[in-house]
Amino acid sequence: MKQRICFLYAGGTIGMQPTAHGLAPVPGVMHAALAPLLPADIDWTLAEYDPLIDSSNATPADWLRLARDIDARRDAADGFVVLHGTDTLAHTASALACLLAGLGKPVAVTGSMRPLFEAGSDAPANIRLAVSAARQAGLCEVVVPFAGRVWRGCRVRKAHSLADAAFVAPNDLPLFDAGGWHPERFAAPSGVRRIVPESLPAVALVWLAPGATLDAAVATLALPHLAGAVLAGYGAGNVPDALAPHLLAAAGRGVVLATVTQAWQGAVAMGAYAASQALVAAGVVPLADMTPEAALARLTVLLATETDPQHVRQQLAGGQPGEWSSVPA
Repeated sequence: MKQRICFLYAGGTIGMQPTAHGLAPVPGVMHAALAPLLPADIDWTLAEYDPLIDSSNATPADWLRLARDIDARRDAADGFVVLHGTDTLAHTASALACLLAGLGKPVAVTGSMRPLFEAGSDAPANIRLAVSAARQAGLCEVVVPFAGRVWRGCRVRKAHSLADAAFVAPNDLPLFDAGGWHPERFAAPSGVRRIVPESLPAVALVWLAPGATLDAAVATLALPHLAGAVLAGYGAGNVPDALAPHLLAAAGRGVVLATVTQAWQGAVAMGAYAASQALVAAGVVPLADMTPEAALARLTVLLATETDPQHVRQQLAGGQPGEWSSVPA
């Protein structure tokens, strides 16, 4: 029996063509463009989004739509390929890794730096690699195939704005590279399938910097509808002392707080410096070397299904397979 692969075309550079106003997505052309790139020994279908999404406009509602569409087709496909813009691809891959936990099938999220219809495009190679990932035995997680490597979806970050090798996982190894597949690195199957929630709450990623950015962070933490916030702190997770009362006030309102490091490598080490004591006092959850994108997605999804802030903190601290290199202290 042929393997069944479902493509979901959400948008992005991969399907764009030149217009008078620059590159723009063109609906209705992807099916014919994919056909000559795909192996004959698969059965494949294509779901094209209407309207197509420029990934810089992607929202958490788009994460939910993709997750629901994949979940609804879980019995009709053996693997999935999501074609997506690269600007927020790491956010979407991280969100799908949380929303589709326990799906039990590979979901390959890819795109390209140059349109599929452009000579010399990187798109054909990325599509073929994504199909290989969607067919890979033993792979049952969200991955990002790009530029000859396959990365765990909840570990990638966009590292280059122009180069074909645009994505890396700063603290993780690829699941596939020039040496072939590395099944010993695959995440173990999850025994519990997550139910895709109806909606997602307001969760902010607060990137700290000296100066007026601190005022913006304070304003964000005071938002009345805020359910959670991930703080991207300095170094090992440090924050300015001036933020301390605002963290305590937010925590007192039930806002769940977590922290990651702005550094590309290394991890949060809360309590190592006096500058991190404000985090400890506010019950902020340290997320080791989890990426900011994965931390935002994880906290958002947890808060969509849990109402008790303390329970959310406990689950957040426990993590899920592959999200970080080691469980934080």
